[in-house]
Amino acid sequence: MKRREALQSLGLASTHALFPSILSGFMASCSAPTETSASTFFFTEEEQAAVIKAIDLILPETNSKAASSTNTHLFLDEIFAKCLTRDQQQVMREGLSQLVSAMQAKEPRAELTTIDQSAFSGNEEDAWFMAFKKYTLIGFFTSKEGETVASNYVAVPGDYQGDTKLDENTLNYGNTALRF
Repeated sequence: MKRREALQSLGLASTHALFPSILSGFMASCSAPTETSASTFFFTEEEQAAVIKAIDLILPETNSKAASSTNTHLFLDEIFAKCLTRDQQQVMREGLSQLVSAMQAKEPRAELTTIDQSAFSGNEEDAWFMAFKKYTLIGFFTSKEGETVASNYVAVPGDYQGDTKLDENTLNYGNTALRF
């Protein structure tokens, strides 16, 4: 598989046969105490430190916990190890080396913003970041914190509302039946 094909198929990891079991295992672990020394499947120690820093820049602590506090980095580690092909893992590994350098820079937020803008403007060298960011969001918003605190959580939904009014204060899909 060529680099371009690997990049294009990175998003397909969520259709992998193991994805649902990894996702349900992650959701079950969200109620478990936070493990500070959890072993990794894919990341090296240096990469994991960079990933934790990066996901906390993407989803910092606000009225909800930061992404690393919900073990999103462990979710990413397992997804990258078990759902990506070897070619996709190689692309992600190359991207993670770039991420390590960016997180060690004097201004990591500026470096991450540059990678983000480059990835979403079509630069193939930074396209890995789109998948990284996508799985970060999936990992966070499928955690208990993401589902209940960071969303418009409705414990017992009411009647069906086909036309939900949206404004600048509406958070993701809490009042609708939409799921990603």
